Amino acid sequence: MWYLLLLLALVIVIAQFLLWRLQRRLLASLLESRRRVQALEEAMASLTAAWSVLQEERGIGVPTPLPEAIPPAWAPDDSEDRYRRALMLAQSGLDAKRVAAVCGLGEGEAELLLRMQKGEDRHGRE
Repeated sequence: MWYLLLLLALVIVIAQFLLWRLQRRLLASLLESRRRVQALEEAMASLTAAWSVLQEERGIGVPTPLPEAIPPAWAPDDSEDRYRRALMLAQSGLDAKRVAAVCGLGEGEAELLLRMQKGEDRHGRE
C-alpha cells in the first residue's frame, strides 16, 4: 500500500515540475510578445509622425478608404448593376463624390441616389 502512495507522490511531483516548466515558457513568450508589441507601437508612432509631416509638406489630404464590399469584377456597361452598386455603397456610408467615382456615375446622379436612399429609410421606418 505504501508503494502506491509513493507512486502517487512521484506523479504529483512530476506534474508540478512539468507545470512549472510550462509556466516559465509561457512567461517568456508573454514577455517576448510584449517587447514585440512595444517595438511595433513605436514604429507605428514614428511612421504616423512621418506621414503627418509628409502630408503637411505636400498638402496631401487623407484619402477616404473604399469599402471592401466593392466586387473586383465590375461591368461598367450594366447600368442597372451600377445603380444597384451605388445604392449599396450609399448604404455603407460613402459620400456622393466617392460613389460617383467608383460606379462611373455623375455626381448629380450619385447625390440624387443618396437623397432617394435617405428618403426611403425615412419613409420605411415610419
